[in-house]
Amino acid sequence: MKNFLFEGLIVTLLFMVSGTTVLTGCSPNINQPQGMNQEWQWPEQVHIAAPGQSGLAKYVSWASIMEANTGMAIRVVPEADPGKCMRYLKGGEMLLSSASKSSLSNMIEAIEDHATKDGGPFQARIVWIHDLGNSGFFVRGNSDIETIYDISPGARFSVWNMRDSTLNPSRSLLAWIQLEEEEINWVDAGSFEGAMRAVAEGRADIAFAFPTSPTLYEVAAAPHGIRFLDLNGEEDPEGARRWQATNPLYSFGPITAGVPEAIGHWGTVGYIFDITTESAEPELIYHFARWLDENYDIYKDTYDSNKYMSIDHLMEALKTTYIPVHEGLIEYLKEKGLWTEAHNQRQQENKAIFDIYIEAYREAISLAEDKGIEISPTNPQWITFWETWKIEHRIPMPGLHVSLTETGEKVMPTSNT
Repeated sequence: MKNFLFEGLIVTLLFMVSGTTVLTGCSPNINQPQGMNQEWQWPEQVHIAAPGQSGLAKYVSWASIMEANTGMAIRVVPEADPGKCMRYLKGGEMLLSSASKSSLSNMIEAIEDHATKDGGPFQARIVWIHDLGNSGFFVRGNSDIETIYDISPGARFSVWNMRDSTLNPSRSLLAWIQLEEEEINWVDAGSFEGAMRAVAEGRADIAFAFPTSPTLYEVAAAPHGIRFLDLNGEEDPEGARRWQATNPLYSFGPITAGVPEAIGHWGTVGYIFDITTESAEPELIYHFARWLDENYDIYKDTYDSNKYMSIDHLMEALKTTYIPVHEGLIEYLKEKGLWTEAHNQRQQENKAIFDIYIEAYREAISLAEDKGIEISPTNPQWITFWETWKIEHRIPMPGLHVSLTETGEKVMPTSNT
């Protein structure tokens, strides 16, 4: 294991998680899987990369209980850079990390910071359900913009940087309401926190945000407050389809968690998974999945969004995801009678899109190096070469499926995506 700038935390401390005290070493009523092989031994230590503002607290909320129960040391390493989290997984330095459909798509497509020689696509696999994520657009509470259809030319969109992945949700909204990008103004605030505050301070009109973000709670408490704008795909299916033609990774529904101003409004909805690599030991992943299922009632209240970590939510998420499932989890779902032939067919389909990208990225790197092109996300020549390669070879963008038996529409990359 390499030395990290922040060595991480072994979860053998007293933690305060969402108002609940969890003391490891005390594990009353913890369930040992009834059918577990008695010869099985948990490894001495595993490592988890925790991305985002709240990743550390969420992982600790259940990993501390798991550690006390199994005797396995679980080191949770906070990492703000999702690209590094993916490279840690790919390199075998971490067993587990979380990824949303969009963040994992950035890895598969080798977008921006993922476009390194040691980064890019790899065979990721689902271990369990991590969360149900929401996002959406908000304005200041006294704004004249009351619905997305009130957004007019000259509107100021606040963003935290000018990367394509950051701009994509806003561009997708513009497609929904049929405004051209040239008709609006970007306000580059330089950071996520700054982008949220730019709206609160009146320097921008609208921003894309995550309702559970601590910064958004701060912004909502400002004197003018905030207002969330509905993305109701049922009321405007044509608009929603225009969004999804720009980015096929999003679906829409009511926001269920976060600042009170967001609850009940329609935003984007998507499951977030705990993922590992295809090469992770199947028996270890089997026991991870089994423990998380059979001890759900013990840890579900130790963090607000742990309620989404149930096997029911897992099975619902598997209906539409493009991410393959790890063999260890498949084995557990087979034991539960939940893995069907339809799941097996979808598994093969999902693996194929990863195979396409892995092979394409390998070929593109080889050809680029033959041409003397440096493989670096800071090299515009390489980025242009790779993006052009995807367009010319018509490599479909990863996207959600309609249902377990209905495949999502293939969206091909263009110079505008």
